[in-house]
This record gives sequence, C-alpha cells and structure tokens, in this order.
Amino acid sequence: MAAVTCNPGDRLVDLRDKIPRGMNSIDLMVTVEPFYARFYIYQPGFPDSLQHCCGNKRASIIKVPVVDGRFCVRQSQPQMKWTVRAIFRPDIQM
Repeated sequence: MAAVTCNPGDRLVDLRDKIPRGMNSIDLMVTVEPFYARFYIYQPGFPDSLQHCCGNKRASIIKVPVVDGRFCVRQSQPQMKWTVRAIFRPDIQM
C-alpha cells in the first residue's frame, strides 16, 4: 500500500471518525481571517483535486468528495485563522 501524503508544508486533517459512513461528499463551511486569505483543501496523494475558497469573503461553502475521510489543508497566509464546519446533508433521491 502506498503512503498517502500531503505536499510539503500542508497539513493532514483526519476526519474519518467524524464523517458518517456512506457519505460521498460533504459541504464544508469555511471561515477565514483576514478576509482576503485563501484556504485550500485536497485529497491526500491527489494535489490535482485542489479546491479553494474564500476569495475576499469571510466565509464560503465548498463541496468536497469523501474518499477516506482524510484531507490535506493549505493556507495562503502564515498567520491566518480559519475554521471548518462540516454540513451533513443526506442525499435525497426522487
């Protein structure tokens, strides 16, 4: 099994125990300070899956796929503050 890693300087966040089983994706509400800072998230081992927010907004919601519940996080400013809250919505089928 290959080691799953983040790019140098990025942080691995393990949410495996917090995400309900069977979730294919989750919405993340991200807040950043200062407002011009950017927050980046991607799947470990897949830096091309990079998504970012908040583009001159204090808060934004991004939808990320759930592979194994681990994510790599990068911040644009060394002293920035950020919080992430998962919004779990059951998939509705009609």
